[in-house]
Amino acid sequence: MKPTDNSIKEITEVVKALGHPARLEILLLLNHKKGNLSVTGIQEKLDLTQPETSRHLTVMKNAAVLSCKKVGSSAFYSVNDSFPFIRCIALCIRRHSVKDK
Repeated sequence: MKPTDNSIKEITEVVKALGHPARLEILLLLNHKKGNLSVTGIQEKLDLTQPETSRHLTVMKNAAVLSCKKVGSSAFYSVNDSFPFIRCIALCIRRHSVKDK
């Protein structure tokens, strides 16, 4: 079965959005937590500044890597479950990084 042009474009956007070490760390963190984390929670766990964290989360959300839920004035992020390819990437990265240690 040949992939559609739209599916290739979606995958390309995901791969581009994950092209930064901090974004891969965010993906691994959120995939491992299997729940929602706030910007502050992500920032503290990964030792990033608030602007860095927000910028990376925006890129990932725009590429549909992450879902965002607003609760009051806070935003909570999770891995987008409607795109299984993203969880596969996280699993491959986790297995690779564990193997190297």
